[in-house]
Amino acid sequence: MQVGIAGCGIAGATVAALLAEQGHGVTVFEQAARCGPVGAGILLQPAGQGVLRGLGLLDGIARSSARIERLHARHRGGGTLVDLRYGRLREGCHGLGVHRGALFEALLARCRAAGVRIREGARADAYGTDGRSASLLAGGEALDGAFDLVIAADGSRSRLAASSGLIRSTIEYGDAAMWTVGPWSGDASVLQQIVGRTGRLVGILPIGGGRASFFWGTAPGEPERLRARGLDAWRAEVEAFCAEAAGIVAPLTSLDEVTLATYRSVRLRAVTDGRVAFIGDAAHAMSPHLGQGTSLALEDAVALADALASKATIPDALAAYEAARRRTTAFYSRLTASLTPFFQTRSRALQLGRDLALPMMPRVPIVGREMLRTLAGEKRGWLG
Repeated sequence: MQVGIAGCGIAGATVAALLAEQGHGVTVFEQAARCGPVGAGILLQPAGQGVLRGLGLLDGIARSSARIERLHARHRGGGTLVDLRYGRLREGCHGLGVHRGALFEALLARCRAAGVRIREGARADAYGTDGRSASLLAGGEALDGAFDLVIAADGSRSRLAASSGLIRSTIEYGDAAMWTVGPWSGDASVLQQIVGRTGRLVGILPIGGGRASFFWGTAPGEPERLRARGLDAWRAEVEAFCAEAAGIVAPLTSLDEVTLATYRSVRLRAVTDGRVAFIGDAAHAMSPHLGQGTSLALEDAVALADALASKATIPDALAAYEAARRRTTAFYSRLTASLTPFFQTRSRALQLGRDLALPMMPRVPIVGREMLRTLAGEKRGWLG
């Protein structure tokens, strides 16, 4: 096959490498002028680790990452909100705190070794499909002609999804987050989350090498106010709210070194359309609060590549891919959308419900185990 892929992120790079290694001609169209790593730290769940193990990349990624044994969410005053330990699911189970750049560079090197053609500065804004072929379009003109298969991996604000007519629902969250990476000398085995009564949510994710990724949740309009006040004012606010994070932001010289990430929830009616398949955030954008995005993207890529390898025709393969991923992605999309309002909420009623329910739930044997399976990315549906 000749395959065209829109987007060279985690999902796009993974599926590109897999299909090229199967012998297909693969071209990736990346809108950035230079294809390189962006972002801060990511939590790689056991499900995503399984994908990297199958690719032969896990050991190298793990060596430069932090082994996360537990997620500990607490109130600013110190009371525990929830404490989930991977080891309670099974011995040796753990997450990985990974710098996104390390994972991306490993996948990009795999693409180049497999002969993937990467076109930088090429942004697709739509697609066309006639049942026999598909094209990626930019301003109404086809990028490199027709392909046997087109894969949309262009992220949570996918232009291809927006033009597809497949979007079932979209939620735009007013809350956002500021991300940065800095030195960390604290406990490297714990993902910490701290909540405040004003709706503040911060997170510290160790990512190996004496570093941690720092997440500072923001309310609508807050990033603009912070930039107007300047870096020193923000540092003081961080130290007042979460003293252990002061060292992470200390080396910063400008707020330009801090990435602002907005988030949204998007669900599609289907993740295939003719000879077009959607994967990763383009197929199921969601907020980062459950830490499932990277693992789901990796699993999408493998599921699509496996379907194409095992089925005799592209339509049969895309039907198999749709069936394989439908329940899992619907589960995590709906669950994340349901829980997101409770994470950074300024509503005292929602805070009260969260503060009463979360500490008790892990103590209920069946519920506690299902929470751990959900965290690990191993749930395949509400009952599976």
